[in-house]
Amino acid sequence: MYFHPSAQDRWQVGHGAFGYTARHENSHLYNCGVLSPEWRARSEAERSYFVFSTVRNPFDRLISSWKYLQSTRDRTLLDALRHPPQLGHDYRHFTRPQIAIVRDATSGALVTDFLVRFEHLQDDFNVVCDRLGKPRRALPHLNGSQRQCSYRQYFDLETRQLAEAMFAEDIAAFGYKF
Repeated sequence: MYFHPSAQDRWQVGHGAFGYTARHENSHLYNCGVLSPEWRARSEAERSYFVFSTVRNPFDRLISSWKYLQSTRDRTLLDALRHPPQLGHDYRHFTRPQIAIVRDATSGALVTDFLVRFEHLQDDFNVVCDRLGKPRRALPHLNGSQRQCSYRQYFDLETRQLAEAMFAEDIAAFGYKF
């Protein structure tokens, strides 16, 4: 099995739910999907594994990241979108499109057998459990944001257009709408 969710709550989806913790020696493997160094070095057996990943509405993910990250939380959304993080942890959470970790660079095809939608996390996780022959279990709600309103209310026309441009590939590939 490969677990490389793109949502920030990666431990609750694949790792934690199947007994892995951040202290497990292999907990970091494939966390960046096809961008992970170990992706190309997979054995023949590993290439046959069931691959799933989590995707999230890019607009909701953007607001969550903006509020979460130290480098963006004290800036306006407009400023963060005009000058997004370009490196490291903050880039991965705020700027990098989700499609980047689940699309084969050569063929352009998704490398996943199944996409867990963050918006349907429990239902889609149940599908993964069934596919793997694992018992279903309720996922705890971890690292929830303290937002009082929908992501839509944070956007004006300009920030929406900037977000649409930044995440155009995610929007198209995963069928999300504002």
